[in-house]
This record gives sequence, C-alpha cells and structure tokens, in this order.
Amino acid sequence: MKTRDAVLLYEDVQADTATEILDIDLADPISAFYIEVRSTNGATSNKGNFISDIVTKIEVVDGSEVLASINFMHLEVLHFLKTGKMPVMFPSEWASGIQRHGAMLLFGHYLWDPTLCLVPTSYKNPQLKVTFNKAAIRAAGATGFAAGDNILLTVVAKVIEEGASPLGFLMQKQIESFTSATSGDKRIELPTDYPYSMLLCRFYVSGSDIDAVITDLKLTCDTDKFIPFNRKVKQLDAEALAAFGWGEAYHNIFSSNGLTSRLLWNKEPRCALVTATTLPRAISISAQTAGQATIGYYDLATPTAIAVDENIAGRVAGHALHATLPVIFGIYGKPGDYFPAPNYGKIELVLTQAVAATCEIVLEQKR
Repeated sequence: MKTRDAVLLYEDVQADTATEILDIDLADPISAFYIEVRSTNGATSNKGNFISDIVTKIEVVDGSEVLASINFMHLEVLHFLKTGKMPVMFPSEWASGIQRHGAMLLFGHYLWDPTLCLVPTSYKNPQLKVTFNKAAIRAAGATGFAAGDNILLTVVAKVIEEGASPLGFLMQKQIESFTSATSGDKRIELPTDYPYSMLLCRFYVSGSDIDAVITDLKLTCDTDKFIPFNRKVKQLDAEALAAFGWGEAYHNIFSSNGLTSRLLWNKEPRCALVTATTLPRAISISAQTAGQATIGYYDLATPTAIAVDENIAGRVAGHALHATLPVIFGIYGKPGDYFPAPNYGKIELVLTQAVAATCEIVLEQKR
C-alpha cells in the first residue's frame, strides 16, 4: 500500500463563530481526516470549557447530501473506540493556557483500511465543513476562551494513493438531539437505508451518571417483531468498559478548596493531581464521580484552606468519555455481521428517561 498525508490546512486562523469550508479536490481514496483545533484561554481562567465544546459540527457533504455530520465530542469518542488510543486532548483551565485537541474522522474500521474509505471522485462537489462557536459554553473574554480570532484549525487528509479496493465507507451522523424528561419513554425512529455498525448515545448533565439519566435502552424493529436488545444502560456501560477499557489525559485545573471541576470522563473518574506552584500545598479529592471532582486544597504552612484559585496539574482517567455509551453491532471490522437495517420497515430506539439532560444519538452505518 502506498499512502500519503495531504495537509489541507495548518493552524489556519478561524473567527469566533464561523464555518470553514474545504473543497475535497483529491482524486485518491481518503482513509481519514485528522482534524486538530487549538485556542487560548482568557487572561483570568477558562473553567470547564473544552475545545470539544466549541467545535459544534463537522460535516462531509456533497451539495445537499450529507455524508457525515457529528460534533467534536463525537469525533473524539469515535477516535478512541475505533483506534483503541486516546485522541490528542490537552484541556486546560489556566489563565492564558493553550488548549489543543485533535482526532481522526475515520471512514474505515481503522486507519488505512483498504476496503472502506471515502472516494471523492464518486461525488460531484464533496466538501468538509467545520463549524465553530467559541461562546458555546460562555462568552469569549477573561474567563472564557480569549476574545479575538485565535482558533487555529489544522486538517490533514490521510490518502491511499495505491492499494485501496473501496467497497464503501463508514458514515457517522447525529440522528437526534434532545433534552430528556424526568420520566417516561422517548422514541426515536432510526434510518433503514444502510446497515448499522455502531450506535453512540451521549447523556450529559453535570453530576449525573449516564445510567441515571437514561436507565434503559431498547432497539425495536417493525413494532417489536424483532428486538435486537432491551437492556439496562448500566450493564451496556459495563460491557463497553470491558471491551474498550479506560482512557487517560493530562488536565490542567484552576481551583481553590471545595470547588467542583468538570472532567472528560463520566464514569469512575480518577484524578492524580499536583500543585503547579512552589508553595507548600496539599491536595485531596473529596469526591470524584459522574464527570466531576471536588477538590480539597490546603496551605501546609498555615495550615488553612486555599480560598483563591491556583493552578493544579495532573492526570485524569475514567471511562464513558464525554458521557457517551457505545453499542456495537456484530463483530466490528466484519461488515457482514452488521445489523441489516434495510431488512426492516421501521426501526425505533426507545430510551427510558429519569433525569433532564442533553441527549445526542449518533449512528455509524456502512454505506
């Protein structure tokens, strides 16, 4: 196999709210796009506000036809699940700190998959679109991302110049986004056009585990004629942990005693933190669960609790990245095992709701 990297953009400056549109004018099959985004925090801090939040949509389109449509959180989760490795993730809350995240939009089961890749020449006007909203969490400024055009976008196409035998590609799309209720079932009709390889379910609200937000998940075909699964979310999450394992990333936190910090992982987060000052400090974690940690932070010289936020550095591990649950259909990497959605007239995902939260459903299909 003969491969090459085509750098489409390198640290191209983006406005606070903008959509970068790139024509995909390559002739050879594309295995993946590597997409990296950097930005700088404000002069005071940027608490609980990640690069993952401000890249609100990544699309591959051909005119009005959508070939992929997800946000950066979905991209990072898919990268982790499909490669078994963490994406580039350096979240920081520090004053003027630089945040840098990067992940691959993979069109196959793995990088350089010769049979599943995007063939640009199959389409009239294929384009990659990346949409930003720097104020998605809070306004740009001293306590958010810094004001001004300082989002830097890098895009690299991973091209198979020789050796590919394309039979299609894996297409990822967000199917639904909604706020869950505190009780009752939510029914979502899924497409039946292509086989399913993977389903991603993101259930996020600060301080709640994903299995507390949505307790049960059911897939039903043709009004319960066939039910592929009807499961407790906590058990599906346990199976996902067994299949994909834990993740870990460096995380720079800005905190004083008793404050709660947002983490990347929803389930069983574990923090290993050290002070970033030369002063005598002691750090403890009084609670670390449901995507957040409460920090005990003390001055050993006095001794007293630290009342003014300071820089803290460390590593944070856990699972259920971005409060997301994956469901795999068949043996991943064997398309013949994928769920044959076209065989059914109607397919619904039924979610049993328990807590109000942001819920997003992403479907990966073999097209």
